[in-house]
Amino acid sequence: MFAKALFPTDFSAYANTVFTCLPDLKSAGLRIVVLVSVIKDGDVPMPDTLNREDLKRVEWSAQERLNIARMALEGQGFRVMTHVRYGSPAQQILRVAEEERVNLIVIGAQGKTLGQAFLLGSVTYEVVRSASVPVLVEKALVVRDMGRVQCQLACEEMFSRVLHPTDFSESADAAFQVVKRLKSVGTQEVIVLHVQDERTMQHRTPEQIAAFDDEDTERLETLCRALRMYGLQARSLLLHGHPVRETLRVAEEEAPSLIVLGSRGRSALREILTGSTFENVLRLSRHPVLVVRQSVPEANYH
Repeated sequence: MFAKALFPTDFSAYANTVFTCLPDLKSAGLRIVVLVSVIKDGDVPMPDTLNREDLKRVEWSAQERLNIARMALEGQGFRVMTHVRYGSPAQQILRVAEEERVNLIVIGAQGKTLGQAFLLGSVTYEVVRSASVPVLVEKALVVRDMGRVQCQLACEEMFSRVLHPTDFSESADAAFQVVKRLKSVGTQEVIVLHVQDERTMQHRTPEQIAAFDDEDTERLETLCRALRMYGLQARSLLLHGHPVRETLRVAEEEAPSLIVLGSRGRSALREILTGSTFENVLRLSRHPVLVVRQSVPEANYH
């Protein structure tokens, strides 16, 4: 599915831990890895005149670290390319992704700043918001012990159990098309979730709500039947409440190894990928998220 992936790294403990998950993507078809390190303006002291010697030293150090990572991946059968860029990290990551025509961007939720909770770094947010290809945001547990920072992947068998929140939009369908193909990468079960937004349903009559529930129950079952045809176990959940809160609650209760959703849509999906709500979902969820972008204009739904 994802033959060529881009992995940006700042060589932090968090990034190094996420790096170890790349071999697990072999089952998803990964054969080529593009490693990227971006030198930010603040990484090189710049007086009135450009300090080219300092810049060269930083570039050399970054390239050497990338070479070590490249050799580790090549030892596991990957073809690897490396890039050292200078400028805005998010912009350079997106530019390399476009130049190299990758199928996937794999990135950690954090960078050099490690908090006690899962924090969505500004670079990650900008990449997810702007990328034209799917973005896998990996999650790692950050542990401090005797002054040292250690990171552990929160989920190792990444594709085994998938939670797919849907609002039945074309954006959600783009994500669903990816979910259907996950059997080949080891997915066993898919939970398809739809949350009736309490904020819009409060203006509906009980009869209207019942009609919407019947319609969406059939929609969910249609999706589950399609997944079963692809050899996947599938079950549906139809809930009422605040879409983001319910999505997080289901994620905690069901403990999926991966959440797959579309980057545009109404209700939950739109909220998850805009502003603070998106940041809160990634901060509070213990699970990695695969974001699939869909740019087709959406229809109007109830």
